[in-house]
Amino acid sequence: MSISYSGEFESEEGFKLERDGDGWKLFAGGDAGILYGANELASLHSVVEAEGDPDFEIRGAVLMMLSQSWDYQSELHPDIFPWFYDQELWVDYLDYLLSARLNTLVLWSGHLFPHILDLPEYPNASRFTKEQIHENQEQFRWLSMECEKRNITILTHFYNIHVSDDLAKAMGREGEHPTRYEVPDQFVTDYYRTLLRRYFETFPNVGLYICPGESLALEKQQEWFESVIFKTALESGKNPKLIIRDWSLDPDFQAALPKLYDNLYSELKHNDETITSPWPDQRHEKWRGVLKGHIVNLHDPADAVPYRVGSPKLFSEMVGHWKDAGMFMGSWFYPPQAWVWPETVDIVNDGDASLLAYERDELWHLLEGRYLWKAHRDEGEEERWAADWLGRKFDNPEIGGLLREWYDLTGPILPGLQNMTAVRFGNFFPASIARVQTDVDEILGSRLSLDEGPIEGATGHTGQRYYSRPIDQLTLDLYAEQYGLDELKDPRSMPVSQFANYLHTGRDTSEFVTPIELADLYLAMAEQSQRLAEEAVALPGLDLEERRRFVQDSQCLVLTAKYYRIKILAAFQKRMLELTGDPEFAEDFRESMTESVRLYDRLVRYARLYYEAGSSMWDAKPWERTLEDKVKWDYDQQMNWLRDYENE
Repeated sequence: MSISYSGEFESEEGFKLERDGDGWKLFAGGDAGILYGANELASLHSVVEAEGDPDFEIRGAVLMMLSQSWDYQSELHPDIFPWFYDQELWVDYLDYLLSARLNTLVLWSGHLFPHILDLPEYPNASRFTKEQIHENQEQFRWLSMECEKRNITILTHFYNIHVSDDLAKAMGREGEHPTRYEVPDQFVTDYYRTLLRRYFETFPNVGLYICPGESLALEKQQEWFESVIFKTALESGKNPKLIIRDWSLDPDFQAALPKLYDNLYSELKHNDETITSPWPDQRHEKWRGVLKGHIVNLHDPADAVPYRVGSPKLFSEMVGHWKDAGMFMGSWFYPPQAWVWPETVDIVNDGDASLLAYERDELWHLLEGRYLWKAHRDEGEEERWAADWLGRKFDNPEIGGLLREWYDLTGPILPGLQNMTAVRFGNFFPASIARVQTDVDEILGSRLSLDEGPIEGATGHTGQRYYSRPIDQLTLDLYAEQYGLDELKDPRSMPVSQFANYLHTGRDTSEFVTPIELADLYLAMAEQSQRLAEEAVALPGLDLEERRRFVQDSQCLVLTAKYYRIKILAAFQKRMLELTGDPEFAEDFRESMTESVRLYDRLVRYARLYYEAGSSMWDAKPWERTLEDKVKWDYDQQMNWLRDYENE
């Protein structure tokens, strides 16, 4: 193979391959292009299947290194994060990222620095011995070098302003959150300047991903970043890449950012801590053209778990919208079960090896890499690619076709249910658990009209409320086919309250996506996915246990869709009763609420056979607590209301 650098590429990662007799010519924009071109030639089955320049500059994966508390700590020790020290696991995972041409690894931590750096000035900053800190440091250095070999940059995430729990105790800090500072003092200023300077000195190929808030007062953000974080980055002489999160961010500070540091990118969650819709949050627009680039973060999407997720159609549409927006320079995706990585919350049979997260949900990152390199592709070719990949995995092309359709049918269901109610988001409120999304009064009160837009206020200060975005195209197509929808006035589902008001006043709803019909459709999609999974199980092929898990996931989705449907129906019946006074609605409402408890209890008992939890997050509300504290509670609330209504 002959290799040539070429000026035809805008990016150092760009490349193309040409036949040269019995060999190949590789033209590349830089060393990264050579790496990707050589990897493409060596691969039997390309993940990306595209040459040229990538559509997005930053293409990343996220791993959680945040300890299980609200003090935002990252105690790096073999007993707490054993996978961090497993170099064989790392090599497999980094090769997996390389195969998808992902070039950024985000280590989402709270305050990792004192556990990976020599800080003799602050001997109480870490509880660990010097030997353990040096082991951590050497492992982090090894990781950064292995990443560099694969064109992967490490971005260490942290929150402002936090110190380690050990340092807070040594200083005698007291209060509800002794590790947090709202207002910086000289001590914490010197401390951060020291550790950030040492971080840049110690490790190659690293940058920072910085959250302004969670503690730091809004009015102190600009002074802190300018005099501590940006100043230290400039003094390092490396001009490291910095990404600043739009989370608890002061608007005046945002306006000042372009003048403070040049190698700076902004970041905002796709649709908060959910997928919700393939259409991104409208708030991204405020970052258009502000900094060097803007990153979209598919952040620990609670409405995609715990079931298998990896829809080519949904991912292609979502990344396509990012590309068409013309303002996104990249993205990174959390793994579906981030908090227990590399494990999963699946219950496996006795004697079976535990599932590895990046093998269970391999499509998740492969599709990310595929579409971030080239967003717009032929739909038929994408169906073929995914079916072929799944066919090889299970050693039967027919299974591949069935499971490709399974992924596309199931992908929109949980996000779509969250999008319908748009009650609250949060990575500890999975849609599968329905902790807050299905209270009758919340459904009626959180969305009143299609005219409503985003909730005002700084990101992170909206009470975890959200608003609906357009429905994905596959679901819209299926809806139009099922219900004969020729014209569409709005690509979002009509709120239950508005739908009831339209019916009561005799207004036409035929050109809208209505909530009850959409809930029926999601249930039908879940039921169809179960039939597809059962067909895949009946065929000869590899890994029968994993194929059976698709059936289990589908049954959980069926029960989840049934529960959402009955609560949406109950909300509609309550509003119609209020509007009309018709006693038939009262009886229907009572029956729906009674059925809702039975359905959720059935979901809990079934899901618990196959899942340790409905979410991997340590603080996620479990199914059982939701049944007692929310499902039965809502039943009691509504029955009390109904008795009072009928006795008036």
